[in-house]
Amino acid sequence: MFGRMDEPTQQQIEELTSAFERFARRFKVAEAAAAADNALNALDAQTLLFVQANAGCGLGDVARYLNVATTTMSSAVDRLVRKAMIERRRPEGNRRAVALTITEKGRYVAEEQKAGYRNACLAMLRLLEPSERAEMIRLTEKIADSES
Repeated sequence: MFGRMDEPTQQQIEELTSAFERFARRFKVAEAAAAADNALNALDAQTLLFVQANAGCGLGDVARYLNVATTTMSSAVDRLVRKAMIERRRPEGNRRAVALTITEKGRYVAEEQKAGYRNACLAMLRLLEPSERAEMIRLTEKIADSES
C-alpha cells in the first residue's frame, strides 16, 4: 500500500470534503426535483432504481446492494407498494419468497429520476474543458469502483 509520505494532507482532505459536499448537493437537488411530485426519499428512489434494473429481485437483494438492514428495506418497499410504484409477487416455485417488480408508474418515476441525474452530470461536465471531461469520468469511475 502507500507509505506515510504518500498520505493525503489534511488540507487536501478538507478541500475534497468540501468539493464532494457541493457535488452531492447537485445530485440531491436533481433527485429531489425528480421525486418531488411523488414524495420519494433518497432510499426509496434508490430502491426503485434497483428494482427497475433487477426485475424479480428479492428484498434481501436490494438491502445488500444498498447496504441497509432488511427491516429498513422492508419499510421502503412498503412505501413504494403503497404508492403503486412496485409490486410484490410470489414466484410459483417458492410461495414463501417475494419477487419485486416495477409498475408502469414506477418505471415513469425511475426514468424521471435518471433524467435528473443526467441533467446534473451534464451541468457539471459543461463546466469542464472538453479535454478534462474524460479524465473526470475516469477518476470518478476509479473511485466508484473501489472496494474501500
